[in-house]
This record gives sequence, C-alpha cells and structure tokens, in this order.
Amino acid sequence: MAGGWDTAARVRREVADVVEGLSPEQLGASTLSGDWNPRQILGHLASFVELGLGQFLGQMARHRFDYDRAAMTIADRMAERPVDELLALLRDRADEKAWLPMFPEVMTVTDVIVHTQDIRRGVGLDGRPDDDVLRDALDFMVSNRMAKNLGGPKVDGLALSASDLDWSAGSGPAVEGPGEALLLALTGRDVLDELSGEGVQRLRP
Repeated sequence: MAGGWDTAARVRREVADVVEGLSPEQLGASTLSGDWNPRQILGHLASFVELGLGQFLGQMARHRFDYDRAAMTIADRMAERPVDELLALLRDRADEKAWLPMFPEVMTVTDVIVHTQDIRRGVGLDGRPDDDVLRDALDFMVSNRMAKNLGGPKVDGLALSASDLDWSAGSGPAVEGPGEALLLALTGRDVLDELSGEGVQRLRP
C-alpha cells in the first residue's frame, strides 16, 4: 500500500510546494473545498501536524462537537499566521502521525491529496496524484468506515470504474471517469460533468 506515513509526509511536502508558488491573489482564490481558499486549506493541513489531541478536543467542545465548525475555526486561526511559517511547519513536521490511533495513514494521505487538487483546480494548475496513491485513496473511500470523516455521498450499490488507471469497485449503476475526478466526487466535490454512467446523479453533493 502506498498510503503509509512516509507517503503522508511526501504528499504534505508536495502540497507545500504547490502553495509556495501561489501569488497573494491566488492564496485568496476560491477552491473546490467549500468556502476555503488555499491559505485556509494550508492552515487546515498544518493544524494536523501542530495541534495536539487535547487542543483539538477543546475546539470540538467549544463547537458542541460539530467537526466542520471546529475545523473551520482552527483553519481560520492557523491561516492568520504568515504563509512561510505554515509552509515550514508542514514540511518540518510532515511525518507527524494522526492524533488518534484509529485514524489510518491512508486517511491522512487522502485528505491531503484531495485538498491539493482543491487548490490546483481552484487556481488553474495542472497535476494530479500518482497512480498508486490515487488507487489507495479510492480503495479507502469505498471500503473503510473512516471515509465518512472526509464527507461525500454514499457509494453502496454503484459500479465505479476509473478510465485512466486499473481500478474499479462495487456493482450496480455505472459511474466511470478519470480516477482523480472519481476521488473528488467521492469526497463531495462537484465534478460530475467529468463522469459518465447511469449512476452519476447518485454522487451529486
């Protein structure tokens, strides 16, 4: 499996490289990640290598254990810091493991590569994850109960197939398209125009 902590470290450094090349205008641009801009996404990803479990649970308690609201508050606060500081933090502590042992490595990898694509697509940059990493992320989204933490629609009863790499899963109405677009759709991004098949509408955010 390509989704170990060494891979998590690599993709964290890769997203840092992407953000480092952005202009001030691009740092404030829209992305595929809801209301977050690239700077807020950077803050979100950096928070996972700096904040401890106690700090995170404290924020969760303040937001009545609403993860989305807590994550937004944390990302906003982190994003107030200089971009160079956040980039250094993400790179220097890229091999930091998840706070909770039940969070698998591939969950971190999936979160990072999806947010990397959120940024790239938002500002019009080319690039996508490596095939092996992409396959592992797709496997995670369709087979691991922890995938619900990354959002997205339920995929039970769909036959998913990547058109540009050797990957498929499930049975039922078909959904086919590039592996990257499939992953983005499985995490709730509106990329359905890149997919085809009678099951596509089941993936609508």
